[in-house]
Formats: sequence, C-alpha cells, structure tokens
Amino acid sequence: MDKGKEIGLIGLGKMGRNLGQNMMRNGYRIIVQNRSKEPVEELASRGAGKAYTIRELVEKLEPRRIVWVMLTAGEPTENAIRELSELLSGGDIVIDGSNSNYKDSARMYELLKSKGIKLVDAGCSGGPSGALNGMSTMVGGDADAVEEVEQLFRDVSVKDGYLFCGPAGSGHFVKMVHNAIEYGMMQSIAEGLELMENGPYNNLDLPAICDLWDNGSVIRGYLIELASRALKKDRHLDGIMPFVPDTGEGRWSVQAAIDHDVPFSVITQSLFERFSSRSQRRFGNRMLSALRHEFGGHDVKKPGE
Repeated sequence: MDKGKEIGLIGLGKMGRNLGQNMMRNGYRIIVQNRSKEPVEELASRGAGKAYTIRELVEKLEPRRIVWVMLTAGEPTENAIRELSELLSGGDIVIDGSNSNYKDSARMYELLKSKGIKLVDAGCSGGPSGALNGMSTMVGGDADAVEEVEQLFRDVSVKDGYLFCGPAGSGHFVKMVHNAIEYGMMQSIAEGLELMENGPYNNLDLPAICDLWDNGSVIRGYLIELASRALKKDRHLDGIMPFVPDTGEGRWSVQAAIDHDVPFSVITQSLFERFSSRSQRRFGNRMLSALRHEFGGHDVKKPGE
C-alpha cells in the first residue's frame, strides 16, 4: 500500500489520538473525526485533515477509501460502522480497531460484505504508548482485503508485531484471548505482591523486588515493570480504591471456553476476583487497578469516589 495514501480515522480517544500521530509519523495522510472537536483541532495542528461528521470524513476521502474506526467497543463502534455502510462504496475498506466481541465483528463483516465493502478486524495491544510508538496488531478478514492494508498494519506496529490471524473475527478473537491471559497474569502478580506486603517480613522493598524480577528472572516482563512503576508512585497504593472493572474480553473468553468445553480455571477465577474487588479494600486489588492504569491509562477509582 502506498504510504502516501490517505486514511480516515474515526475516534480520537487515548488510543486513536496516538494512532493518528503514529500514522502521520509513518508518512500517511489522515483525515480525522471525533465527537468532540478538541482532539480534531489538535491533530489538525499537526497536519491532519479534519472532519466533524462521519459523512464529511467520507466525502473528503478519495474512492477506494480506507477508514479506521478506533472507538469504544459495542454500540459506539457498531453505530459508526452502520453509518459507514450507508456512505461508503464497493471496494472501500473499514478497519475496526476496537476491542469488539469477535461475534460482533463477524456480524458487521457480513453487513458490509452485502454492500461490497470490506471489513478488517484489528485487535490492538500495547495501550496508548503502543498506539503512538508501535502496537502488537492481530488482524482478521478476507485475505485480499488484508493484503491491501497490510503495509499500514506493519507500519503502525512494532517490528514483528503484526499477524494476519485468519477469517473475519479472528483478529478480535485472538485479542480477546490475549486480554484474558492478561487477566490471569495480572491476578498472579497482584496476589504475590500482596503476600509480600502482608507476610512475615516487614517493609520489604516491593519496587526494588519488581525491578530485580524484571532483570533476568523467569517472570520478567512488561507487567512486572508496570508494577514497579505503580509502586514507586504510591508505595502502599493508598490513593487507589481496590475497585477493578472488566471491559468485556475476560467475560467473553470465559463464555467461549464454556461453549467449546475448554478448561479455563485460572482466567475464570481472575475474572471472579475482579467482581469481588468491588466490595473489598485489599492491597492485591489496588495493585490490579494500578496495573490497568499503568499499561492502558484506564481510570482508577480513588478513595471518596
């Protein structure tokens, strides 16, 4: 795909705004649209074209359009795709970069296919930092459609961070399972750190221990790094309520495991722990909430809120 190709980008939240900058840095011309004007104006000041409605965005793009939707999964994304289905032409491509349920992705694929429009589902991991500097991108859809935009995915992803997973919905399915695994890993880190916080040795230096583990140990990795970062900001996490939301992927994965008779014990329990967190003030749950904030910029619930 020609790097000079113009891309329409709908949704300029934490991920979309950074993704737009990533695209421009990689030589793409973009037209951006968002419900509120401030992020549109911000990216326009950096060289993006601007549109204030989805219709205006479509009208400004040349035929054989490519529109990347980076909205909240569920109704916002589905509404945008349905509107695009009435505005785009045969051969145009819609990329759904949200954390959509893979079943919804497959359903939207069929809707667009009936009108000759191609849908590519892109599960994007790496949080706002990844959107800006290079994501891990899991993609599903028809092979010919994916081939048309494959260079775009490679450009906005880290080196070796793009994979064509298979048919429509498979990109979001793989991302769903990724997030479910993340639930289990985060739960394990939170429980281990809680044992050290409340165990037989007083005043263990948890940030230093996390830094140690992140240098050569078997459990080194990004989540350990983020645990250290969170603890350095607030050693006992007193500024965070142990209220840990879930955004859907864990629930969908547990349901898929039930549907396909797959044992899913650890991840299912980690989901249930999130439910229980909403009525307990445990250190481990504050750690879970802090980790979500560090990697994804998710809001934390603070005392008194």
